[in-house]
Amino acid sequence: MRMEQVELPGNVLKIVLDGSLDIAGAGTLDMPFNVIAGSRKKVIVDLGKVSFLASIGIRILVKTARALANKGGRLVVYNVSEQSIKVLRATGIDAIIPIAADEAAAIAECNK
Repeated sequence: MRMEQVELPGNVLKIVLDGSLDIAGAGTLDMPFNVIAGSRKKVIVDLGKVSFLASIGIRILVKTARALANKGGRLVVYNVSEQSIKVLRATGIDAIIPIAADEAAAIAECNK
């Protein structure tokens, strides 16, 4: 799992994930996402290059989203495959993590 971080205007951090968000991928993201949760408030995550989204990967996203929400922040995912959207909606995760269609919508959702 590769992760790229890009600072956007308005103190929004864009994270682009690339690879499989399975147990191995989640292991590489755990520490960086903990740091982000402790230091940021507005985070958008591009899942367009994520080939597989396992429950352990969802757990990292939820944990980060909750940590940000506890300090008035927000995590929004976008560019999500139809299969991943079905999983996120079926599990109710979309009530915790908003799903946006594109980067502009994710930024707007993050600033609510």
